[in-house]
Amino acid sequence: MLFDGLPVELPTATLLPSASHARHRLIGGRLRHWLGDRWAWLRPRTVPMIAAFIGMLWVLGSTKYLSTFAAPSRAALYDPSAMGDRPASSIRCGPERMHATPSGHIHIAPVRPGSHDVTITLEP
Repeated sequence: MLFDGLPVELPTATLLPSASHARHRLIGGRLRHWLGDRWAWLRPRTVPMIAAFIGMLWVLGSTKYLSTFAAPSRAALYDPSAMGDRPASSIRCGPERMHATPSGHIHIAPVRPGSHDVTITLEP
């Protein structure tokens, strides 16, 4: 102790990363920062985004249902054999035929081949 002198701090060693390790740390840090910014924006909007996504799926499903399952086939709408040989004057379109039920059918058929006149039949 007599020859030690005044108390001095020990030297400090500094580690320097290699170039590839420093590049990976820099890219990783920037990626974490970018993801953190995106998460900070999305976090308060998570529940509304989930509700909007479910609503979008519901709208797509309802349009699919309405376009395929709720409409009758085109063959049922256009059935010229249902008319037979009746003339257009024999079709009744009075008020008693105007209140068709949703399960009713509409038949549209030409009066004769090559004619632009049609007959419309509403059947309950």
